[in-house]
Amino acid sequence: MSKIEYVHHEGARVGYRDDGVGKPLVLIHGTGGDGEVNFAGLLPYLSGRRLLRPDYAGSGLTEDATEVLTLDHLVKQVIAAADHAGLDRFDLAGFSLGSAVAVRLAALYPGRVDRLVLIGGFIEGADPRSRLQFGLWADLARRDPAALARLMMLMGFSHAFLAGIADMEAVATDMVSGGNWEGVARQAELDPRVDVSRDLSLIRAPTLVIGNRCDQMVDPAASTTLAAGIAGATLAWLEGPHLALMEQPDAAAELLLRHLAD
Repeated sequence: MSKIEYVHHEGARVGYRDDGVGKPLVLIHGTGGDGEVNFAGLLPYLSGRRLLRPDYAGSGLTEDATEVLTLDHLVKQVIAAADHAGLDRFDLAGFSLGSAVAVRLAALYPGRVDRLVLIGGFIEGADPRSRLQFGLWADLARRDPAALARLMMLMGFSHAFLAGIADMEAVATDMVSGGNWEGVARQAELDPRVDVSRDLSLIRAPTLVIGNRCDQMVDPAASTTLAAGIAGATLAWLEGPHLALMEQPDAAAELLLRHLAD
């Protein structure tokens, strides 16, 4: 059972999960996810590490009524959780939108991040396809969460993974009942405004970029571009969709641990 903690920061109640002992690793979730949904499958493979999983505005444990989110706002919430947990320096991994949060954090606080991992990330979300996708997500999150839950499953997981789910309607129903859909909408509205292009040259931490070769949510080429923009970064691939991190936590953990152990 994870230890759940809360810290009050700039009018928000920021929640995070704190597991294990050892060198700390902070894990930042993606749009529509939270620290539990995106990373629970990784935990069995990351024994020997202290794992901090903060939920930023719009997700999970965190209560924050901020209407228009910014990347810096989310970064401050992650730092507030790390401070509250007593972490001075830590390894850092971000997934999807969490990758952009991690990039900005590593650029603004280079003295606090030892090693960096970016999974399924992107530099900016203003291209026409991304604007179409994230606009649809925001619209459906407010009008028809059940449709968005099905769409996210369809686009996020592989055919083989979905074929192994006996009752997909039950999974979608659980997603709807457990989701903060207004929060998802606000996160989706942030995605097209993301631009971390100026942050890349400021990153000093040794960086691993993990792309998903069959990604239908984020162009796999974005991982190549992301790695090329960070001095000395290494690029590796998961053979799966955007949510390969959740489908193949063992493969994701192997790449992650290899980089963190270097």
